[in-house]
Amino acid sequence: MNVLDRIRKILNEKDMSISELERLSDIARGTVGKWDKVVPSADKLQRVAQTLGTSMDYLLTGNEPKDDAETLLLAREAKTLTKEQLNAVKSVIDEFKRNNNLR
Repeated sequence: MNVLDRIRKILNEKDMSISELERLSDIARGTVGKWDKVVPSADKLQRVAQTLGTSMDYLLTGNEPKDDAETLLLAREAKTLTKEQLNAVKSVIDEFKRNNNLR
C-alpha cells in the first residue's frame, strides 16, 4: 500500500473526495492524485495528514507513531462526530478525570 492508497482509505472512511481534501488542505487540484507516482513534499503531506487527522508517518509507512497511535485513532474517529456528540464525549472524559483525580 502506498501513500495514495492510505489517503484513499481514510477518505473512503470519511466519505470525502480527493478534490475536497485538496481544497481543505490548500493544495492545488490534481496534486494528491499524482502521489502514487511521485513522493509528496513534506509541507503538503503534513497539511493532508492534519486535514485527515492522522500522522505523516502513517501516510508514508502505514504505521502510527507508537506513543501517539491511540490518540490519532481517536482523533480520526472524533472528526466524524457532530458537535453535540463531541461535547458528550468531552463530558465523559471530564467525569472520568474527576472520578480518578486526573488533571
